[in-house]
Amino acid sequence: MSEVTTNPAEDVAQVAQQAAAVTARRRTPKQDPTLAQAVETARKAVVESAGEENIGEHLGIEVHEDRLLTHLFDCTMAGYPGWTWFATVARAPRTKLVTVCEVGLLAGETSLLAPEWVPWEERMQAVNDQHEAEGEDSSSGSSSEDTDAAEDSRVTVTADEGPVAGPPADHSEADQAQHENEESS
Repeated sequence: MSEVTTNPAEDVAQVAQQAAAVTARRRTPKQDPTLAQAVETARKAVVESAGEENIGEHLGIEVHEDRLLTHLFDCTMAGYPGWTWFATVARAPRTKLVTVCEVGLLAGETSLLAPEWVPWEERMQAVNDQHEAEGEDSSSGSSSEDTDAAEDSRVTVTADEGPVAGPPADHSEADQAQHENEESS
């Protein structure tokens, strides 16, 4: 009986070499002529999503895989300079039927973008720092304790609903009597 020994490091190296060989043999995908000619199909899909008035001229094609590519269209929508509409289309082997996979809007290099998201704690810390700086500069003498007391006075607690934000509720005498009757039962 022969004993087989394996080395995990050698196994990992062999798998990595096989993956590199597969990647090296991979060819560049071809532009599918049927999909390349489907500009109107792609435009119709974008029009359904964005409206005819927001779509400009056809800008080109990006080939992703054999039988999978994306048509690009200029975005003429106000407020979106530098953006591009896209429609990704595909087809099954040996068919001429073009299918729209996805439609959307892509930001370009010159696009206006929203500022980077800032976590709530950091946004509130900036506000708190500003209030503290204003509090030190003012001579009114109000403190954060006064602010907290003022905020606490705006919260009303009811037996049925729990805390309710807002000014203290004014209850009529009939409401108060009814409330006392409910508590006593």
